[in-house]
Amino acid sequence: MKCVAYWSMVCRNVSCVLLAAFVAGGGFAAEPFAFSTLVVQSQAEQRNPTTEISVGFGDVAHISPWRIRRRFPRSASERGGQLVTIKDALLALNETIAKDEEMPERTFKMSDDGMLASVCDIPIAKKTASGDVVEIRVSIDGAAPTPITAHLLEEHLCDFKTVAFVRWGKGLSSGDAKGKAAAAADGGAGGALKTGDTKVMTLPGGATIEMIWCAPGKFMMGSPKTEVGRFEDEPIHPVSLTKGFWLGKYEITQAQWESVMGENHSRFKGADRPADNLSWDDCQRFVNKVNAAFGGRARMPTEAEWEYACRAGSDTPVSGSGNLGDMAWYDANSGNQTHVVGKNQANHWGFYDMHGNVLEWCSDWFSEPEGLAVDPKGPASGAFKVLRGGCWFFYERDCRSAYRLKRDPGIRNSIFGFRLACSGEEL
Repeated sequence: MKCVAYWSMVCRNVSCVLLAAFVAGGGFAAEPFAFSTLVVQSQAEQRNPTTEISVGFGDVAHISPWRIRRRFPRSASERGGQLVTIKDALLALNETIAKDEEMPERTFKMSDDGMLASVCDIPIAKKTASGDVVEIRVSIDGAAPTPITAHLLEEHLCDFKTVAFVRWGKGLSSGDAKGKAAAAADGGAGGALKTGDTKVMTLPGGATIEMIWCAPGKFMMGSPKTEVGRFEDEPIHPVSLTKGFWLGKYEITQAQWESVMGENHSRFKGADRPADNLSWDDCQRFVNKVNAAFGGRARMPTEAEWEYACRAGSDTPVSGSGNLGDMAWYDANSGNQTHVVGKNQANHWGFYDMHGNVLEWCSDWFSEPEGLAVDPKGPASGAFKVLRGGCWFFYERDCRSAYRLKRDPGIRNSIFGFRLACSGEEL
């Protein structure tokens, strides 16, 4: 799939782009700036992709693949004419409103706390006369706005449905409604949600789904070398998730699947059994339909998010009671079939069937992780997608929290299902 980016932005001065992120402790831009929302959307485009950027008051500039290749010649073959990272987007946007001979050095400076401080030597935060702080944060797939870090600069735009740079205010005066709304979306001073909070949503077609909130946090992903039954593709490494997310309390059921898709090709029929015989591509079609009702926030969980929710604070092979028989339908107790969701014990955060029933597709392409990972999403492309969680057919060793399976995204199997995730606090 190729990417087409659409950006809409209002600036007071078209010759000066201020792409702003918070800079702690001072260093604020002297120039005034004003922003609407800048949105980058990923869509299917088979050939001749064009980046359309609206700048200023309706002026439009088109960046052709040739222009992108000229701007970034060192990686033309990799990019294929596409904008690939958030860093590329910021540079390309700056180019559209400045003549080439006026372009400052292509630098990205970071503040001491690891946040983006400037783009092409342009300071990108502002302190108002009243002492308020105004900045631009990035919102990925509808998640709460977050400061731009060095890690986010390298994120691949093709990995996301939407990337939005939104105006955010800290201590804004009462007259700035936009800043207040953005601050509220970020959770406020203390954040209203906590891990384990639930919300019931209505899917297209009328079926409901119960979602559980997972607050940001850190955990050790993978398995130690001493874990019985481990495989070599489970290297243990620290992961930091800086954004909270919603995840389905149960695997997607056949009733929910039929409500959204209008059909059911599961092998083991039953309204409250998990939808099975699903490919990754099938799951993505479901997500696309749900997004019409969920404001673009629905998605499959990343592999890291899935394991974070599965472990629910544990570091053992099986979460919850620690006994697989309590937690899962697997080869020893399933009778060679799926079962109604939610009939075994839940883990400590309230999730059911994380260790069995059906394997669950994740959004990631398979990779071999190592070292500290912050909000990992896997590589931009690959041959296989990742499944997690074990199933009714698998042995105990294949139902552990760290177990990973890789398969072609187009393959269907009666052991394959999935669980819905959603970005952002507001649903």
